[in-house]
Amino acid sequence: MKLKNISNLGVLALLSLSSYHLCAKSTHQPKKLPNNKKHVVKIQTEADIRLQEIIIQQNLTASIPDLSNLPRLNHPVSQLGMKLFFSKALGGEKTVACASCHHPRIGGADGLSFPIGTNAVDPDIIGPLRLTSETINIPRNSPTIFNVGLSNSSLFWDGRVERFTITDSQGNEQEVISTPDSGFGVPDLDVGNDLVGALSRFPVTSVEEMRGAAFENAFNNQSVREHLAERLGNYGSGNGDLEKNNWLNEFRRAFNSTDNAESLITFDSIALALGQYQSSVNLINSPWSAYLKGDFNALSQAQKRGANLFFSQISDGGAGCVNCHGGTRFSNDGFFNLAFPQFGIGTGDQNIDHGRFDIDPQQRNMFAFKVPSLLNVELTGPYGHSGAYETLEEVVAHYVNPADAINNFFSKGGACGLSQFKNDASCEILNNNAQNNSLQALALLQLSPFVSPPLDVSQQDDLVQFLKALTDKCAKDHRCVRKFEPSKLSQDPDELRLNLQMIIRGKA
Repeated sequence: MKLKNISNLGVLALLSLSSYHLCAKSTHQPKKLPNNKKHVVKIQTEADIRLQEIIIQQNLTASIPDLSNLPRLNHPVSQLGMKLFFSKALGGEKTVACASCHHPRIGGADGLSFPIGTNAVDPDIIGPLRLTSETINIPRNSPTIFNVGLSNSSLFWDGRVERFTITDSQGNEQEVISTPDSGFGVPDLDVGNDLVGALSRFPVTSVEEMRGAAFENAFNNQSVREHLAERLGNYGSGNGDLEKNNWLNEFRRAFNSTDNAESLITFDSIALALGQYQSSVNLINSPWSAYLKGDFNALSQAQKRGANLFFSQISDGGAGCVNCHGGTRFSNDGFFNLAFPQFGIGTGDQNIDHGRFDIDPQQRNMFAFKVPSLLNVELTGPYGHSGAYETLEEVVAHYVNPADAINNFFSKGGACGLSQFKNDASCEILNNNAQNNSLQALALLQLSPFVSPPLDVSQQDDLVQFLKALTDKCAKDHRCVRKFEPSKLSQDPDELRLNLQMIIRGKA
């Protein structure tokens, strides 16, 4: 018999009667047993009292995410998306999968400052031991897929896949999405209103991320996608691309259809499945959410002090983090220049990365990047658009004193001081123009309204401890997050699934 947890009960006494009392006729009233149930007294500390005031003032209980409108992981289309996400068949040269850079066991990302896509030494190793024999050729850090379905505004570091509202000729408002295919501020009529599905259309078209230089010398992104769909459907230009191909049965099962491959396996249906899977990877049951629901013991005293700093304004002795990291995802989805160190190949001349400015060239967007969600942030490092900081302590220190943090980064060797590159003889290539570009971003930051919170070392540590209270226990448990991976017992439609044994060794 299973007992459900009962809140506020410290001790549960399991009482049983002997077989004699159960079977024999009693000649007297049984002796009343003492009640050993004890109620837990909620003891509020000073930090609790202050935090409760903040929770009421800011209505923070309303910030617990609502997942009711998001896809379920066990939905057949989500399950199809999972298999697609882990298959290297979507890599142009069949050497990289979506999960190569966004794996559930590594915080939904890859644990690297810069991703290694099509030029990996061993395609089946992901995480810290994933290496390239060439120069790093991807300019930005891999974002996590955890809770990506809660994003309603934009995706990518520069927000180049973005939802916005237009008004038609009759005065009716309509939500649309712009993408790199359509251009900034122009609706992409091919993607519908699924933000994550829209995002899923682009990594496969990147030569560096998934496509590869030898695949499909195409004149546009759509021809790449069409070839990949034809590969999975075993028709057209993709006929015979896969030695084993059972994708038609997978798509028919997921969509409950008997259609032929040409009509069923299109990149629209592939993107739909990929988007639905990623939107189902939700991990929100953190100590902080438990605290909001009334469990005062869910947070340590340091985490409570950190929460007070997080949600309080600088003028009140806090850190003011909530101004940008509020809401259900701990992000306002805005774009800001915080002068995180610039290094790597960049996206423009002289290895520079102008961020949001490159797609929306307004001065306020220079060096601006999307405010990331802080849910499970403990697991999603390295941090920043360039993965310059490997610990949360370094991130918080940057907010307190950006100039000192940048100096410390370069005094440790810049790129050469990071775990990913410390044994790389060519790491100095990634430092080309890095310090100068970083100082340009810093100069703009110093002209902005940004104010650094004057936190001492102890307060910084409390803030870090609170950030760790935003982690779902399941996200840290490799056995638990395996529900977001195809089961070893499930059919591999093309025998190109990432090799799990190599992934484990890569993470060790």
